[in-house]
Amino acid sequence: MAGRKNEIDERLVKLLGQDARQRSEALAKKLGVSAATVRRRVKRLIQNGLIRIVAVVDPAKFGFPLSAVIAFDVAHDKVEQATQALVNRSEIKWISTTTGRFDILVWAQFHSADDLSDFLQKEVSSVEGMRDTETFVCLHVDKGRYVQL
Repeated sequence: MAGRKNEIDERLVKLLGQDARQRSEALAKKLGVSAATVRRRVKRLIQNGLIRIVAVVDPAKFGFPLSAVIAFDVAHDKVEQATQALVNRSEIKWISTTTGRFDILVWAQFHSADDLSDFLQKEVSSVEGMRDTETFVCLHVDKGRYVQL
């Protein structure tokens, strides 16, 4: 029975990912369960911190047409401090510490190339422990382009 519950939750989350405004009745019909079951499962998924229902936008249509992946080489004893400094930047939509050549990778959105340049020259250069960066401007985002503002 636990396997079926997990399967239903996974299918429910995928359906919500397509459109979180769907009514419980419509979701229930697609899943082959009752609307009450859908409401109960959604409530449990939210309470357990497994999902959040949020508004996301296409950044280009909201005035942020430039996407960039930026890789940071940071002094090893400053990675945590640098990560926290970057987390607080509104331009950064996703951040991760990593293995390999770079210590931190981010995905960021900008209004223009000038804004990206200012970010790199003024903001990033002030982060303690920063040794080097490499910036990859995204030409076409074909999957995962919707983000929170």
